[in-house]
Amino acid sequence: MKRYTLSFIVLLIAVGIPLLLINPSEKAAMSRDGRITRDTLSATITRAIQIAESNYYKPIEDNNEMYRGSVKGALAALNDPYTYYVSRREHRRAVENLYNAEYGGLGIQIYRDHRGFIKISKPFPNTPADRANLQAGDYITKVDGKRIHLSEKTGMTLEDVVDILRGRLNTDVTITVQRKFLDPFDVTLTRGRISINSVKSTMLEDDIGYISITSFIGSRRTDSTGTEAEFNNALEAHKDANMKALILDLRHNQGGLLNAAYHIADAFIDEGFIVSTKGRKSEFDEEYPASPKLLCPADIPLVVLVNEYSASASEIVAGAIKDTRRGVLVGQTTYGKGVVQKRYELPDGGAMSLTISTYYTPNGTSINETGITPQVSIADDEPDDVEAIMLRKAKTSDTFRDFITKWIDDHHTRPGEIPKDFALLETELPTLQQQLEEERIYVSLKWLKQSVEQVFNLHVGIEQVVDLAYDRQLQEAIRIIKMNEVAKYLNPPEDTEPPSTTHADTPIEPDVTAEE
Repeated sequence: MKRYTLSFIVLLIAVGIPLLLINPSEKAAMSRDGRITRDTLSATITRAIQIAESNYYKPIEDNNEMYRGSVKGALAALNDPYTYYVSRREHRRAVENLYNAEYGGLGIQIYRDHRGFIKISKPFPNTPADRANLQAGDYITKVDGKRIHLSEKTGMTLEDVVDILRGRLNTDVTITVQRKFLDPFDVTLTRGRISINSVKSTMLEDDIGYISITSFIGSRRTDSTGTEAEFNNALEAHKDANMKALILDLRHNQGGLLNAAYHIADAFIDEGFIVSTKGRKSEFDEEYPASPKLLCPADIPLVVLVNEYSASASEIVAGAIKDTRRGVLVGQTTYGKGVVQKRYELPDGGAMSLTISTYYTPNGTSINETGITPQVSIADDEPDDVEAIMLRKAKTSDTFRDFITKWIDDHHTRPGEIPKDFALLETELPTLQQQLEEERIYVSLKWLKQSVEQVFNLHVGIEQVVDLAYDRQLQEAIRIIKMNEVAKYLNPPEDTEPPSTTHADTPIEPDVTAEE
């Protein structure tokens, strides 16, 4: 039994697509048809790129991208959506966000406003930005003297700004801040260690604890960060508050690190195996046993929320809890990603994600392409097909984004006091609805309100842990606990079937801001 090996094993939804990975000792090996050697194929790639460089109708600014394209194509030939090339920037960001759960930065949440300027929506507590008294509503107009503006003309993106603001620990960066009603001023900050959070929690009515895990991330540096540490802290806080039951929310959690998921499931299960993996090579065969110590006592009723976007690592947790009958799953059938990837670094600074094994739940089940069906199947309140399409169009419209950011800017009337009362913006939504209709985008006020409020909250730094008014799945989880029905669903009569509903349409995601 091997428990802590393969720290780079990842279970995460990603749709993507190295050079032909040629072993020098096998360069002359024949292809399957027995006629073309790998030397010939390698020469073919080089020759194709040379021809394109000489004859393409436009100048090729960076032929390295063509070589990287051959790497992507080689992996795409496996017809596996989870095996793909990862660019240098994406890999560096993954190391920070996924493996380390921290980065060197300032500690701010930013977004693009309606004019293409970068605006702070929230400084995080006890960070360089907080200590420098940066405020929600501040604009960042320059970084180290370089003008910051997002537009087609500058070619600058929000990710580019993130790269500029992040950097090595204890290095300095000077930003020019424009605070409304004041003259611009420069602030020099020393980049600090910024932890990435993956857990949100709160106490609900009737002493019901609620913990949401958005992804499964780890920490190479210390046990004080990462999903496991955050979850344990939240769980202990709930126990200290006399928690009587727990709701674990894994909806929209698309995965992360296998070890992180294993430790979360281990908090609820004290015997048997939580998950096992099996690959073509025996070195990828692993068994992850439950430890005898329970962090969450067995007498705490447990309800787990899942949906069609719960995938990979979150399915490991949900599958282990369902198979061991430790808790009730509520929501919709999960995504169905039952394979494991390992990240291999490549010489160009990028990496490749390679599927190496299949994982199995405690009952020995592979959930790949089938997912996990909850005991209580309930669709959330969502728009019909036509409205969902219109909402997607609205969310990608400049009119939608600009209306919100301009309203925030117009109602920011005093330095440091960014408007946070959504009710004021809500009264003006008919105007936005009319503007969208002029673009042939027809959205009802009900769904427009929900979408605008999500984006508004993100842009003004409001973190809403739960939404009891609209969340039908959470409402059902609370009802099951309050009515003492957890045991009923864990031990149903053999001749009965759990209630079910049809799947809902794809929900509309809020705009995502970047963290620095």
